[in-house]
Amino acid sequence: MYWVATFVISWVIFLSLIDLRYIKYTIWGGILAAIFQLTVDEIAITLNLYSFSDPVFTVFKSSFFFTFGAPFCIGVLYAQTYPCKKNLQLANVFILTLLFFIMEYSLHNAGALEYIKWSYIYSLIVDVGALLAIGNLINLFSLSPWMRRKENER
Repeated sequence: MYWVATFVISWVIFLSLIDLRYIKYTIWGGILAAIFQLTVDEIAITLNLYSFSDPVFTVFKSSFFFTFGAPFCIGVLYAQTYPCKKNLQLANVFILTLLFFIMEYSLHNAGALEYIKWSYIYSLIVDVGALLAIGNLINLFSLSPWMRRKENER
């Protein structure tokens, strides 16, 4: 049930913040985030590092409701709100990592996520790396609205 709640909360936040004018570009941020999350979970669960309790419905060993909840929604919003300035981009990574950490901490303490050979520090490292990688892909493919506006001005 925790995974469904995470999904619903993520989509409520997503729908309240999304700018649909740019969805055809920013949706790729969500797809990239979901791919990263599925890859990490597939590897970690296969290696018996952690497991999900009652995932309801799974996709590649991960909870469908988690994958298409928080990672997808935050990935789209990350692309939509990606800042121009480098120092703000780095601050954005750490703020989103903190938000993911709070969510993971809550899921772990609620019993929806069981650590076997995993710790919070590993999650922090993976989250920072994934967000930096997604940020680079946002830059590479010009997925943020401000990047699109600049292209249209040329």
